[in-house]
Amino acid sequence: MITYGGPSGNFQTQKVGNMEYSSNLLHEFTHEWFANKVTNKDWAHMWIQEGITTYGEALFCREANGERGYDSMMVVLKLRIKNEKPVVQGEELNSADAYIGDIYPKGAFFMHTLRYVLGDALFFPTLKKLATDPKYTYDNFVTTDDVEHLFSGESGKNLKPLFDFYLRTTKKLEIAIKQTGFHQYTVRSANVPMPLDIDILTNTGIQKITLSGTGAKIISNYTPVVDPKGYYLKTVISD
Repeated sequence: MITYGGPSGNFQTQKVGNMEYSSNLLHEFTHEWFANKVTNKDWAHMWIQEGITTYGEALFCREANGERGYDSMMVVLKLRIKNEKPVVQGEELNSADAYIGDIYPKGAFFMHTLRYVLGDALFFPTLKKLATDPKYTYDNFVTTDDVEHLFSGESGKNLKPLFDFYLRTTKKLEIAIKQTGFHQYTVRSANVPMPLDIDILTNTGIQKITLSGTGAKIISNYTPVVDPKGYYLKTVISD
């Protein structure tokens, strides 16, 4: 069962690129895949339906307006994240406890993070497998662990620490930039749940490092910018 109202109930659309767009209509239509076809086992895992469906809105913007359209939508979604409670609070919850606002934007933003961590060539086929493999559709119900096992299996990486960090806690990556010499910096994270690639913008352009507790050395004419395109929920402190 889906609903459609539009802003103020007037059913108006807007132009995104050359296409007509209604956030509410597209969101509800996407529920034909993530809700009616891929259905979470209980309320505790509602981010699977609402978060991935919300991410579908960003993918529409990517289709209609390119990566800039996608990036713009992800900024909007990130600003909506309150991070007051974990997206997955436990098991077999009732709707009142589980149906918090962040299952929409934070669930969608987590898919954005996964896209970066895995790369498009792996992420998009795996997302499609979630939506098409009989193991996850129709009569079979899914949980957060099922989604994690799928992405971990397809990637050959243990992604459970990342899933737990962003979905089962309200933590953000805590990233410290410390100047260690003339045009020399160290970038490290004390709470990174697993080694993660991250982009660093310097005067020579963007380079990719592996974020860890030990830190990575960066040469730059100015303080490096960590994750300039915003793939992670994070707090950055420069010393």
